[in-house]
Amino acid sequence: METAVHCLAFDLGSSGGRATLGTYDGESLSLETVHSFERRPIRVGARWYWEVLSDLEEIRKGLIKASTRLKGKPFTVGIDTWGVDYGLIDEAGDLMVPVHSYRDPRTEGLYDELFDLIPKDEIYRRTGIMFIQFNTLLQLYAHRREKPWIFDHAKSLLFPPDLFAYFLTGKMANEVTIASTSQFFDPSSRSWAPDLLEKAGVPSGLLCPLISPGTFIGPLEEGFRQASGLPEGISVVAVAGHDTASALAATPFEKGVRSSFISLGTWSLLGTELDRPELSPKSMEMNFTNEMGVGDKVVYHRIIAGLWLIQECRRSWRDRGSDLSYDEIHKAAHSATPGRFLFDPDDLRFMNPDNMPEAIGSWFIDRGEEPPETVGEFARSIYDSLASRYGTALRDMEDTVGVVDRINVVGGGTKASLLCQLTANATGKTVLAGPVEATTMGNLICQLQALGVVDGLDEGRDVIRRSCKLHRYEPKRH
Repeated sequence: METAVHCLAFDLGSSGGRATLGTYDGESLSLETVHSFERRPIRVGARWYWEVLSDLEEIRKGLIKASTRLKGKPFTVGIDTWGVDYGLIDEAGDLMVPVHSYRDPRTEGLYDELFDLIPKDEIYRRTGIMFIQFNTLLQLYAHRREKPWIFDHAKSLLFPPDLFAYFLTGKMANEVTIASTSQFFDPSSRSWAPDLLEKAGVPSGLLCPLISPGTFIGPLEEGFRQASGLPEGISVVAVAGHDTASALAATPFEKGVRSSFISLGTWSLLGTELDRPELSPKSMEMNFTNEMGVGDKVVYHRIIAGLWLIQECRRSWRDRGSDLSYDEIHKAAHSATPGRFLFDPDDLRFMNPDNMPEAIGSWFIDRGEEPPETVGEFARSIYDSLASRYGTALRDMEDTVGVVDRINVVGGGTKASLLCQLTANATGKTVLAGPVEATTMGNLICQLQALGVVDGLDEGRDVIRRSCKLHRYEPKRH
């Protein structure tokens, strides 16, 4: 008799997407990647966009492969993605314009204009969101400023996971964790702050009803299902649509230990889990953000540069004929002199450069310093600089919400053992690394909650502990 439960998790990030089939046997969760694909923002002139319709085609392929693998057995589907970006839907139900990437420079320098309409301290007091140039509120302000007529015809605003769920089911809703990245969501009341949108000149009628992780959205839209040759019995579930919230749901915090986390991927997100938002002037000064997590928790963190720096260096080297694997880059970093090249990884020049090694080199040259030259020097420079930034951010967080004893590092960056060790050194904290597939596992846990086979966040994390191995790094003098 079949007792296992099957769920399909789609995780779409800045550099790629994957469809992972999760099987829960009542004790632990096993994973099988059935489809993967590359993705990155597309530049058109001065603009950067996402190819969301190509992504939808990849999602369709993943659904077909999962159904084939399960021989037509029913399963649920959950989609998590990056935050802040959005699609606009018109009265006919069509996507109106291409989806801008958060790396689009259209928002540069606009916060000062926005602050003339809404004071900075009011925005933070209401939303608890850090000020970074790609927040949805600022993107919408830039959009309205450039093309105000768009909002005369837009009916609904959908964040990326909401948009893909709409393409699959025909149902519109805004999942709460992804909505909370927008800077017009109130984490204290767990509801929209529509007046902030209106003050920015954007109609709040675009907002859809909010739904929580673990909510069934609906079955596949019949036309899509039949055109794809998929069987009945496939339903879409709202998971923690923001990949950070999904990753945190699968972070195996030890009970009774005050812990922080670093979700380490294209971006680094360093923070901790709170029961209520921290909206103090000091928190605003430190530029920490309050977003929603699974189980009505607040994901309190700072967004820091991440492995985008390594990814883009690798792309530049590959374009110039040196196709290095991440393992080769990592080994080269091990061999380079430690601490020699430290730079600010959050400098805006690193947001979307044509050539990342040249951009990093320019940071040093602008200061009259010698830049890195070899692959190892660049990679070690990135790792050292990220770890140093983590140390600073952790101390800022502890000054605001209290001291932590341990750091859980989750996500693909846990494979970079050197960076994990450097993080322990820079923070003076024990680092527990794993799971690598935290985002996918958190996505799956939300689906299992919707199915009623896992009862809440704590039980879900118990499943994660039984399903993966953690690696421990103790701080060393360096």
